[in-house]
Amino acid sequence: MRLFYADKPAGLTTHTSLNEADKKKPWVDRADGFLEFLQAKTNQPLFPVHRLDKETTGAIAFALDRETAEAARVAFESRDVHKHYLFLTDRTCRETTFEVESVIERVGNEFVSRSPRADEAPNSKTQFTFVKSEGRFSLWSAHPVSGKPHQIRLHAETRQIPILGDNLHGGSPFPALCLHSHKIKLMPDSNESDGFTSDPPPFFADLALLKDATLCKWLAAIDRRDRVLRSLKSTAPSTYRWIHSEGDPLRVESLGEVISFNWFRESAPSEAEWTALKKLAAMRKWKTWYLQIRGDRGKAPADEKVFLSEPAPPERWLASENDLEFEFRRDSGLSPGLFLDQRANRAFINLQAANTKRVLNLFCYTSGFSVAAAKGGAQQVVSVDVSKPFLEWSKRNFEINGLNVEGHEFRAMDAREYVAWAVKKQLQFDLVICDPPSFARGKKDLFRIEKDFDRLFLDCLSLVKPKTGKLLFSTNYEVWSPDDLGQRAQKAIQSSALNARLISAPTPDLDFEMPHAPRNMKCVIVERM
Repeated sequence: MRLFYADKPAGLTTHTSLNEADKKKPWVDRADGFLEFLQAKTNQPLFPVHRLDKETTGAIAFALDRETAEAARVAFESRDVHKHYLFLTDRTCRETTFEVESVIERVGNEFVSRSPRADEAPNSKTQFTFVKSEGRFSLWSAHPVSGKPHQIRLHAETRQIPILGDNLHGGSPFPALCLHSHKIKLMPDSNESDGFTSDPPPFFADLALLKDATLCKWLAAIDRRDRVLRSLKSTAPSTYRWIHSEGDPLRVESLGEVISFNWFRESAPSEAEWTALKKLAAMRKWKTWYLQIRGDRGKAPADEKVFLSEPAPPERWLASENDLEFEFRRDSGLSPGLFLDQRANRAFINLQAANTKRVLNLFCYTSGFSVAAAKGGAQQVVSVDVSKPFLEWSKRNFEINGLNVEGHEFRAMDAREYVAWAVKKQLQFDLVICDPPSFARGKKDLFRIEKDFDRLFLDCLSLVKPKTGKLLFSTNYEVWSPDDLGQRAQKAIQSSALNARLISAPTPDLDFEMPHAPRNMKCVIVERM
């Protein structure tokens, strides 16, 4: 059997849940299920074999061809599959080994488990075995003989050991659903290899960690990203977001040799939170780090406080993204120099830039997009930002990557003024990148993305070469969803005389928001026709 085994992260459905209307929208991320995400990142077709609940972690199998998918379907129907799960509970049970049989059926929008009537046989069976306990927490093993939806969760609830974090089936509140697919093997009696085994989250191995729900929340966030990387057979990138909004108030990024902690709360971490942070750093072997207090979401830089590890991290250092190098700084404002959520878009620009003549990068900051374009083969990149220090930083990034700054332009001016001038001069570019702030105070007026989007978007699009050029437009305006941006871009194009169409944007990596979660960075790509 030709199978693709993967390590499913929590928070991701097994396969897409997009409706037909959304599938027709180019700006909607089609890789919103684990199967679709893996297909996009590995460039190989996959077929579903079985399913795991959205919040369940661990071993999952996909077929690499239709023949295998059909054989696997028959194996599941005939119960010729071995599945081994682990789960945690904070309830006690006198028995250490038992079985549960019941009828599982859908009632409305929920699945329920009930005893069979006299004239019917049970359609589900699970074997349970106690593994270990510490304090009020216990680890159990579950072997589902059948494969009904929510089966282990329902049967654990039936025996009054509901799974920790399973608020749907009586479990105590916890930052994660503590149900893990530990091992799967199709056709156990066949010549198939040993199947696939997935290690559980760290608080399954060390039950003492469960006493600290905050630490477990952070560990669960990191565990999600570890599983994505393992499924892609990839090591941890040099620059990576390990904890995003699910770790509130903590965000964590790897920036090469330095770990960046951002604490989005007015007060510094409490003693217990510092203990959890240092425990986390020790478990991950993060030795060099700094922590910024971002109580006002970065709006009052003078009030920010910084804590440093011992030894202290350098003030400036280098780190890589794919084959690009960037200089990071903790002495030049709140951002260290690169927005990691644009990684997939920079890779897109890098590929698109091959054999292009001119690229325009507006609101360029430290020119991550510009470096990607120049390294990809663009003959000339024009980088525009109102800040001269950022443009000097941009030139430094060019030099680090062996790029001659003399062959490119760095314009210290308001990006909107440059656009107006370029439109007047009828300049044309093969690629235009525009990532404006949500709000900015110019020399003559205020810029608000919700009010000024159409004009800026269409002016940028008019600078794109017909038939060959593309515009990448992104925003972190919190009020808009990806669908809001896509709809507005579509309407703007339709209201203009420009012949253009929206095309699919790159599949985002999963170190930031999960599909269907509110997304901070929104992006559309437009192709001139």
